[in-house]
Amino acid sequence: MNIKLRTLIMMRLLRFFQCLLFLTLFLSSGVLDAQEKKYITYKVKEGESIESIAKSLSVTPYDLLKLNPDVRDNVKADDLIVIPNKSYDPLDNVSSEDLSQIGARDIVVDNFIYHEVVTKETIYSLLQKYQISEKELIDNNTFLKSRGLKVGQVIKIPLLIDLEAIEEKDRNTQPYLVKAKETKYSISRQFGITIEYLEQLNPKIAEQGLQIDDVILVPKEVVETSDEDFTVHKVEKLETMFSLTNMYGISSEELIAANPELADGVKEGMLLKIPNRVKAEKDWFEDIIDPDKRLKIAMMLPFKADRDSLDFENDRLLNITSDFYFGALVALDSLKKQGLSVHTVVYDTENDVRVSDRLSRRPEMREYDAVIGPLFLSNLQKVSNNLNSSDPLLVSPISSKDHSMINNVNLVQDKASIDQLTDEMLEYIKKTHESQNLIIIKNTTDKSGHIYERIQKDIEELSADNEVIVMEPKDGYIDPELFRVFRDTLDRGIVNWFLVTDDEPAFLGDVFNNLGVFPEVDSLVVFGFEKSRNYSKIDNNFLARVHFHYPTSVYVDMNSTEYKSFESMYRRRYGALPTDYSIEGFDVTYDLLMRLAYNSDLIGQGKSQRLSTRYNYIENTSGSILNNGIYLVRYDGLELKVIDQSEESKAATEGSMP
Repeated sequence: MNIKLRTLIMMRLLRFFQCLLFLTLFLSSGVLDAQEKKYITYKVKEGESIESIAKSLSVTPYDLLKLNPDVRDNVKADDLIVIPNKSYDPLDNVSSEDLSQIGARDIVVDNFIYHEVVTKETIYSLLQKYQISEKELIDNNTFLKSRGLKVGQVIKIPLLIDLEAIEEKDRNTQPYLVKAKETKYSISRQFGITIEYLEQLNPKIAEQGLQIDDVILVPKEVVETSDEDFTVHKVEKLETMFSLTNMYGISSEELIAANPELADGVKEGMLLKIPNRVKAEKDWFEDIIDPDKRLKIAMMLPFKADRDSLDFENDRLLNITSDFYFGALVALDSLKKQGLSVHTVVYDTENDVRVSDRLSRRPEMREYDAVIGPLFLSNLQKVSNNLNSSDPLLVSPISSKDHSMINNVNLVQDKASIDQLTDEMLEYIKKTHESQNLIIIKNTTDKSGHIYERIQKDIEELSADNEVIVMEPKDGYIDPELFRVFRDTLDRGIVNWFLVTDDEPAFLGDVFNNLGVFPEVDSLVVFGFEKSRNYSKIDNNFLARVHFHYPTSVYVDMNSTEYKSFESMYRRRYGALPTDYSIEGFDVTYDLLMRLAYNSDLIGQGKSQRLSTRYNYIENTSGSILNNGIYLVRYDGLELKVIDQSEESKAATEGSMP
């Protein structure tokens, strides 16, 4: 990102921190007023007042004035006002008019809309909105001739009634009384319809929300939309290729193959075929947003806002923090557009244990659904101590260190640990090994010894008939003569698997500079147990030559439709390409909030695939929550490919002679 642009953005953010200590972002437009019940008009009698009428109806004068915003001080005889209908029975009075044009502040009474004029509305805009003629408007609001249209007036508009549509609704729908805690999402699931269709049947709930004791229309019968091979999905408003592929656990390529029309883009109302076999094969989490759900989260990030200047060229932590935050903002914006209401508060930990401790002691911290951060383990430990018995999930977003020493059942480690990566790679080797020659290349560091101890027993059991060869450095480096002797004694009728147990730079250089120049006739595959930054110094041609396999927590397919869409959004917003930390910020925020919108219990919700991260939450040995989403990746020439179940048998013959 352009340093000047990044600095400008960050300076604006940091000013908030310096003045307010934390930045509050409201990503929802607020809660709409409760949906009105049925009302009737009332002609004021001589001697009556707002107070006396309100008393007779058992409501407050304020409630009555809310229904009649054009009443300034009081009423006089023969004034026409709107009052609650005391005899209204919701179960016997389901409105069947077309209410699609009615706004949140409109009231329907006796086939008329009572509309409060708001700022910037004109006669022309009202005629367009309500599809009536100027004569109809003037005839029903004669005061417009003398006074004109003014903000705050309540005007009366004839309601358009589509008799054919009413007849169709009556045949296919039935009234339904909304119960406590029910939402549009739960009702649509109950009757097997989309939220969009529920809102089409009941246009007013799209504007004003759903309230207890509302009477709405629902289908009389649920129509099955699946057959043996496919499920039919109707594309809802704001659904994208990204949300659909995540909902059903399939790739964009698979979805387009079943629905060629998607090549021109996803359009609202499309009927798509979803292969049932794909969904059955994978236990995938479904991305479905309940529009009535509201979440409150906090982010604890080390901005260090107390500094007078920002040095993006030399401050790696500042770059990581800002990139992560920018990616999270894109995720929040995307979720907001899909209908999720999120209130987000950002705290500056200054990467200081004392500041993290002080912030996490605040009473409001226990009111959040989740806290994302701090980024580093020492600060996270302190925050966990203060939130241990409270409800918020505490999410560690980027650290792969072992978190088992933190005793907190609400702790969520989003990035798999080195031990998890090692176990996953080892399981793959054990599952696919047949008769390959096994060679462990061990370093002298503590890390190498730790990994070697984890794999030694299992590897020796795999090769019971042949001795497992162990190669290790002497005097700090591996003698090339060892590789030469080994190469000369190779059985060229068998594939040789090398297991590298360390990522120390000099050690890696010795291993790959020697193995990478073995002749093509020699068949070999090299397995690593992580791919750290130290591998960036290794020639990719050497990694390709040895068909390098490794486990990783993150993998980005930059040719995927999902990534291209994110990159486009990010570039429009920040004028730069996203970094790895931007992508992680998006993934962590998007997946967590999507899951919280469904249920706060992350374990057992199923797998999900985001831009670079797989999510599959399990319980850690300490009782906390651990993401076990891991990729196994291999070099296919100079390309990286994710190993899936269909490729498990390939490793046995990978690198064999032509």
